[in-house]
Amino acid sequence: MKDKPIFCGNCGKKLKPNEELRNCPKCDADLTTYTRQPSSFVENLPYKNPGTTALLAFIGGILALPGIGHIYVGKVGMGVGILIGGFILYALTFSIIISVTSARAYEAQYSPTGNASPLPTDMMVAILILLIGYTVLFIYQIITATRLANKFNRLAKTTGTNPW
Repeated sequence: MKDKPIFCGNCGKKLKPNEELRNCPKCDADLTTYTRQPSSFVENLPYKNPGTTALLAFIGGILALPGIGHIYVGKVGMGVGILIGGFILYALTFSIIISVTSARAYEAQYSPTGNASPLPTDMMVAILILLIGYTVLFIYQIITATRLANKFNRLAKTTGTNPW
């Protein structure tokens, strides 16, 4: 029993070194007949780089594709939901900006003085709210995608498989 593992060789559950267990409490694998895993076992574990995840989330958010980091980590449903929500906010913001700009250009062209009236306050508030909403979503999706990558790696090391 001297070379008894401190991790279960089957599921990877961490065991206390002084425990005298015959079977793993998690998967019930026999701990007395421990076979050493090949060194490539760790290399073959799924891994999601948190830096890559954050970069994908950042670039995706800038290009109006938030949620790409979540899709990379494997949370496709959550990523698609964020992608749709971000696209709606992005599209609403720019459609308001374009419609206001074109209306003001039309008004300036056909105005006797050649000047357009100032931008209505309610329109400025709507644009500001949409821009703030998109910014919050942008930051949220970067942070959660990075946390999910770390959680993915932690669970993959514990179980030895893709956690979701």
